[in-house]
Amino acid sequence: MTLAPGHETVDGTRGAEALTDRPPPGGGCPYLRGATAAQTNGQEGQRLGALGPAPVVELPGGVLARAVVDPALAERLSAGPHVSRDAARHWPGYREGTRTVDGVIAQWIGTRNALNSYGDDHRQLRSPIAAALTRRRVEAMTPAIESIVQDVLDGLEGIGADQNIDLAQSYALPIPHEVITRLLGVPAEHLADFSAAAAGLFDTSAGAEDMARSMGAVLGLLDQLVASARARPGDNLIGDLVRAADASENPLSDTELRDQLMLIIIAGTETTVHAIGTLLVHLLAHPDQLALVTSGQVPMEDALTESLRLRPPIASVPLRFAVRQFRDARTGEQFGEGEPMLIHLAGANLDPERYPDPERFDAQREGGARSLAFGYGPHVCPGAALATREIVIAATRFLERYPTARLAVAPGLMEQTASFISNGYSSIAVDLG
Repeated sequence: MTLAPGHETVDGTRGAEALTDRPPPGGGCPYLRGATAAQTNGQEGQRLGALGPAPVVELPGGVLARAVVDPALAERLSAGPHVSRDAARHWPGYREGTRTVDGVIAQWIGTRNALNSYGDDHRQLRSPIAAALTRRRVEAMTPAIESIVQDVLDGLEGIGADQNIDLAQSYALPIPHEVITRLLGVPAEHLADFSAAAAGLFDTSAGAEDMARSMGAVLGLLDQLVASARARPGDNLIGDLVRAADASENPLSDTELRDQLMLIIIAGTETTVHAIGTLLVHLLAHPDQLALVTSGQVPMEDALTESLRLRPPIASVPLRFAVRQFRDARTGEQFGEGEPMLIHLAGANLDPERYPDPERFDAQREGGARSLAFGYGPHVCPGAALATREIVIAATRFLERYPTARLAVAPGLMEQTASFISNGYSSIAVDLG
């Protein structure tokens, strides 16, 4: 699309072209499939990048959107006021009900929380989360994280020497689930049901009915947590969130608190599971890099930064919408008012102009911290410090306990999550040595 006279570009200059329809870049409209046995999410993003900085793709439910794979463009769009995550305000037809959306897209845009908001609404919804996830809370949780990791490691001791473990299910999975349980005060009896339901929210191959069941189960459990915290807010993150929300000029309703909790719990479980597993896969698959880390020459935090760049636990998040029609001055890309888009993190993080030899794992890479794995701009992840602490402890303690562990299956043969959102391995076979 091109711009009508007088409409802005993202750098503040004015456009001068008439608004017209044009075919998608590259002359086609690829379907965004996500990870398959033949390619990773990052490789799919690279192929999309050959069509332009933001080619049109088709998402589940027939939604056409711009997949932003150019990292600099992704940063400008994420940081500027031209792009919103609020479908009710900025996606024509969605609020009125004339636009039908089903499957995974509906679940990711249908709640009002700090993820799906814009402007003052976003600041109001984000501030209680940022206030709850303080450095004090991260420091206070560190001994608990250490204890949880040691307990999970102790549980691996009973596995026979001739048996492989599934690192994803036996190690990476229970740690963040237990951390988020203690952090929020989630009753242990609800953890298994919640974990199963939350995992369903990331399955982009699931049908509308399965997705609705997963969402209903999650929301039902969160309603119980909110009601309990309203009655007696404890010394945990839910209590902090309730107190911060009630102290606001516009206190949040129970439904808004519930939706905030859903965002925190999903972000603190599914993504952290993949980040732990993927970091260990990267290190075990690259003995030279592993030696640099275990010898202390390279901090584990640097290895994590590179792992997140190479394979971010979230490949892309639907959806964003153009608040007004505009033109990006640097790339010449045109965006029509209300046009859907998603920032393809996995593709942007493999941009060869920003990252030479982008598919190589290099814990000493310069500029790796510019990765978009934790987001960018107003929507940067407020729990990044807690997640980093948790992942670093989990990876460090595993390698200390099992210094001769090795992968039993090459990374290229491991089963990936079937999603263009969640990005990781569903199974990681490891010989503990």
